[in-house]
Amino acid sequence: MPNTTLNLDHFNFLELLHLLAAGGKTGVLSVTRDDQTFECALEAGRVRELKLGAQRGTPALVALLSDPRGQFHFDEGRRAAAPSLDASMDEVALEALAALPERPLPFDGPGRLATERTDQMTWTVAERRVLDRIEAQQPLAEVARDPEARRLISRLDRLGLLKARKSRTARLTVTLAQGVRGVVVVDSAIVRRWSGDLGRPPAQLAVRDDAGQTYTFALRMAPDLGHQLQMPTELLMRTGLRAGMSVLVKPL
Repeated sequence: MPNTTLNLDHFNFLELLHLLAAGGKTGVLSVTRDDQTFECALEAGRVRELKLGAQRGTPALVALLSDPRGQFHFDEGRRAAAPSLDASMDEVALEALAALPERPLPFDGPGRLATERTDQMTWTVAERRVLDRIEAQQPLAEVARDPEARRLISRLDRLGLLKARKSRTARLTVTLAQGVRGVVVVDSAIVRRWSGDLGRPPAQLAVRDDAGQTYTFALRMAPDLGHQLQMPTELLMRTGLRAGMSVLVKPL
């Protein structure tokens, strides 16, 4: 990006900072707007200086994030004239975001953390508890009942450290079930994994055959079934599915 000037309106500024830091860059990212220039000096990906007008350190970044606009360019190789910081970009940005209004929950269900980044950061005991609850796959709506947790979730989301956990789709083989009616039966281990992804035990399954036809069934689990989708005779007859058929199965 050296000697290239671009409009900040087309970029997520925090993502831009993360990309430069993650790449181990040394240089100064400047944002010019009106009669002021924001500068973030990096050295081997570490933040060494932040300034905007008379503001220095995190308040300078807060001011820019409050109104993220202007023309920016990155002078690769340039170093801070008077370095006053030595911090990771994620930690500096997390501190700055604490001064900004929180955003609505990005989703309600279980989330996953970018642990390759969060594991490198310093957290308070209370923040660590929130991270542990997210890692335990508690639904975000439940974790966010605590106002402090909700504020942390907002910051994690803006930093790209938190994403929705997607439910897994399994490919199973249809087999004939004995002794059950009106439900399909799936291996207990698969159902437990789905429960973790959803934050609750699934009550129903969506089953799609290779022709694209989708059916919905009530679910029961049993141990040691492997990759079988056991179905009673009346469901096989009603749907046209056959024993031995391979289908895609998703929890609902």
